[in-house]
Amino acid sequence: MQIEKLGIVVFSCLLVVLIADIPISSAYAEKQKSSGTNQVYILGCEKGACFSPCQTVILKGDTMTWANQDSIIHMIVSGSGQNGPDGWFSSSFIPPHGTFSHKFERTGAFVYYDILHPSAQGVIIVSSSMNSSYVYLEQSFFSDWCSR
Repeated sequence: MQIEKLGIVVFSCLLVVLIADIPISSAYAEKQKSSGTNQVYILGCEKGACFSPCQTVILKGDTMTWANQDSIIHMIVSGSGQNGPDGWFSSSFIPPHGTFSHKFERTGAFVYYDILHPSAQGVIIVSSSMNSSYVYLEQSFFSDWCSR
């Protein structure tokens, strides 16, 4: 009986080591390099994906730039199309080929949308480390959300 318990403990330890060694998948989000500036492309919403990528991971202190590659104007606002703006950041009108940038000074998951097209939503996950468990949990939470 004691040998069985020892076997379970050894197996559990090995399992934890194996799981901890698995790299966090980037299938959920595009992890930007920590260059200080990162980019989300605003695409025509009629194509199905309004923001590319929909979900982005950056480091605290980095700047995110939204680049309008659509032929119409857009306006980026933090919050959600269902609940409205939350006041963290907002752009003025972004004309075709125009940009809007915002520097993220705190960690968290920042949901945003296009106030002119409220169904167009995305999320910026800001962390102090690219490979933290917080990032993985946020990516998991927003993985289905971005595919709506």
